[in-house]
Amino acid sequence: MVGSYGFTTMTFFPILSAPGCTGKTTIYNFPPNNFEDWRRKPLTINLTWADEDHWRSVPLAELAFGSMQSYTRADLEGHLPSNDVLPLLSLSSKPLPLTCEILPKIKSSCSLPAWRATLGLTTNYATTSYQGELDPFPAPGSLLTFAPFVQFGEDISNYMLLLNLESCPKSRFSILEIYNSALPEFIIGRFEVRNNSISIIKLDCLGITPNQLPVIICKDMSGIPLYFSKTSDGSCLSLEHTHPPASYVIHGQRWDAQKLLKSNWFARLGQP
Repeated sequence: MVGSYGFTTMTFFPILSAPGCTGKTTIYNFPPNNFEDWRRKPLTINLTWADEDHWRSVPLAELAFGSMQSYTRADLEGHLPSNDVLPLLSLSSKPLPLTCEILPKIKSSCSLPAWRATLGLTTNYATTSYQGELDPFPAPGSLLTFAPFVQFGEDISNYMLLLNLESCPKSRFSILEIYNSALPEFIIGRFEVRNNSISIIKLDCLGITPNQLPVIICKDMSGIPLYFSKTSDGSCLSLEHTHPPASYVIHGQRWDAQKLLKSNWFARLGQP
């Protein structure tokens, strides 16, 4: 069963996870500007997750217009089958179907700017967040990203959080490779990543120095690369993300430019 649910609703908002932190997502029932076509109506908050060969959804609450609501994974205890699944929140004019073979499509009345939530990580001492959303990626896809946000210091740990969502609920795996962009013939790290999840990759073991710019590729899986750093006591947190190559092209065929950039870098890295 696939369909569009409502007119003034939007995309999916994940609850993040990272070592030593609690993920917290705040969703809003008001648009990102005040001139789009939108309706002042309450919306249903849905929780969705992948469960073997199906997507499962349950309605959590009704959110009045102009209101906001925050959720952590602990708030969803009793709904999620395990800690391995990625919790996805959404808003719709009516509840999503309880079971779908393909990820439900939630129609939006405004696409630019995107209707977003606050996606955050928190400890007892600090919170870091960004405004984001998550749409399904094509499968297979590919990833090219650089990691300029590594923090250096004796008490700082660095992670890459690869956030992936695909329309098909079935699990699949891929290999993510990390190179030194100045010496692209040498792999400095290779990791397994999974779709419909957050794959957590520790970067400190790779020997990255302040003068190096790591380049990260995945040949058959796309995703949003988040760069997360924290001090050992959790008093300082940093969460950053890069943008896909197409977002840096102002005019013309953006996706062709992205394809060319990926092809050039994959060739430098000895990839087909």
